[in-house]
Amino acid sequence: MRKSAAHDCPVAPAACSTVQVRALHRACLIVGGLDALAQRLDVGAPLLEGWMRGDGEPPELLFREAVEIILLYASGAGRPS
Repeated sequence: MRKSAAHDCPVAPAACSTVQVRALHRACLIVGGLDALAQRLDVGAPLLEGWMRGDGEPPELLFREAVEIILLYASGAGRPS
């Protein structure tokens, strides 16, 4: 049985919860999980998971792509997955 997206999307400790981390987490929830977001951003899931847990910061381009996913979803123009 597949885990729900909420359980599949890592959450960083509060001390590491930057805007980049929060954006990646929200985009993860929108697209349906870590693997789906990794595929969408064309990055390895282990690397993405590290960023989402607060281990370093994603490249600016990937952060912007995550924000684009969020904005498209919020506007109703994007699909959840």
